Amino acid sequence: MIKLPKQQTQSLLAVHGWSGVLLGLLLYAVICTGVAAVFAEEIGDWANPLAQPAPATLPAGFDARFRELAAQVDPRHHEEILLFPSAGKRWHLLFHSHETGADGQHLERGTEFELDPNSLAVLSRQDGLVEDIGAGRRSNAVAEFLVDLHVRLHLPNPWGLLLTGTLGLMMMVAAISGLFLHRHLFKEIFTLRRRRGLLTARDLHVTAGTWNLPFAFLLAFTGSFFSFATTVGVPAMAMVAFNGDVEAATEALTAKKLPEDATPAAASNLDQLLADARQRGGGGDIAFAQLQHWGRADGWANVQLAPREGGLIGDILLYSLPSGGFLREQPFLGHTPSLGNDLVLLMSPLHFGNFAGVLSKSAWFALGFAGAYVTLTGLLLWTRRRDEQRNWRWMNRGIHAVGYGLPLALAAAPYAWFLLPREGAWHPLDTQGLLFLLVSALVILASLLARDLDRLRRGLLAATGLALLGLPLARLVGGGPGWASAWQQGQTSLLSVELALLLAGLLCLHFARRGAQAGAETTPASAPTTAEQA
Repeated sequence: MIKLPKQQTQSLLAVHGWSGVLLGLLLYAVICTGVAAVFAEEIGDWANPLAQPAPATLPAGFDARFRELAAQVDPRHHEEILLFPSAGKRWHLLFHSHETGADGQHLERGTEFELDPNSLAVLSRQDGLVEDIGAGRRSNAVAEFLVDLHVRLHLPNPWGLLLTGTLGLMMMVAAISGLFLHRHLFKEIFTLRRRRGLLTARDLHVTAGTWNLPFAFLLAFTGSFFSFATTVGVPAMAMVAFNGDVEAATEALTAKKLPEDATPAAASNLDQLLADARQRGGGGDIAFAQLQHWGRADGWANVQLAPREGGLIGDILLYSLPSGGFLREQPFLGHTPSLGNDLVLLMSPLHFGNFAGVLSKSAWFALGFAGAYVTLTGLLLWTRRRDEQRNWRWMNRGIHAVGYGLPLALAAAPYAWFLLPREGAWHPLDTQGLLFLLVSALVILASLLARDLDRLRRGLLAATGLALLGLPLARLVGGGPGWASAWQQGQTSLLSVELALLLAGLLCLHFARRGAQAGAETTPASAPTTAEQA
């Protein structure tokens, strides 16, 4: 061990502690947003519902509509066509082609149509670079704001992914080290002292953290995989084996479809092709479809289906476009089905918890909430033990601002979507971001000025509860069916989200009120701290 002067050792310990807490706050933000992002699909459907509920499958006549739209775009963009759903089960058709820019960079340019799932009417059209088209999508803005905050903290690529991947590794290290460092781990699983105070807070923290260890490791591992696979893994392989050509490396990782043949050839009926895919997939919904070389003899279609009931992985089926015939089941990774391909496909359902519908998502939500609780209470306990140091008292204020202010800012952000123009010069993602930052700034200011952090905590909880309770009303003001209409039309997802919001809001108000009553019954000298009540 290196011997250092006492003052230098204390400085290094302070740097070590502060850096750990700051990274812990970022990790808390990723976990907290991930808890909400588990229900990203339901949140997207709730925030932007259609007047009529969408059918489970594409309506009849999709093939005719597809050909009509294909005739309206530049034939060059028939090179690759993507079909995928978004909020309210709207369908997106993206016709695009690949080209090389003046600077030698690979570009994708095309046209995208957003279709009503009931009538297949065009809701919007965008032309230009695929990157700009993706940034211009508005229908799923509420869910995208949450997901983007979770995935990369709204930082530019690849830095956001690298940061969240690093936080995932940190979480994995914490889970493994905690398993070995806590000598009485399994004994403490069932230890919960009833006396209120710091010991009870510690017991709750340790108990929740211990039970949550396997899930924390699972989330950390799969999350790090998603962050590093495209930002580090593929570029590193391209640098070693493909002279830095990422596109060539990606092509090598995916199976080759059909031999090149540019001979013109009419494509088969897409209604029949997609119906056959659904039948082979056990009736599962179409999650994604990719069409390559439309109108050519070497044209093919890749249809990815949602998992069958009780399954983890959906089928990926390859079809010939000229004949419409089924060719083979297509691996996601590699040229032939393999264990590695199955493991990669398992990453998504294990991370997002969407393998058993609402039931598994609810379990993932609860476990993720426990992870956020463990992170926040751990930070509060850490700073509580150092409360005699002035710098750590300021850090304690920062933990309160992030720990209780982040949920408030997340609950406030959708108001920008509901109450401000959606088709104006400002993109809904930008208006949500500005409102999120405004609320965050007000919370930080309040935490700096607050004399009583426990009162600040209760105030932030109450404000979060009120914000959650007001979201259903804001959605009605912004447009969309009321409860009676949604019930008659079978829009259970919308009703479920709003009931969950109302319940969460009432719980926040309950805990804020209970904390106020506990504070009133306690003398100032023995008043419980935030860490003790967390």
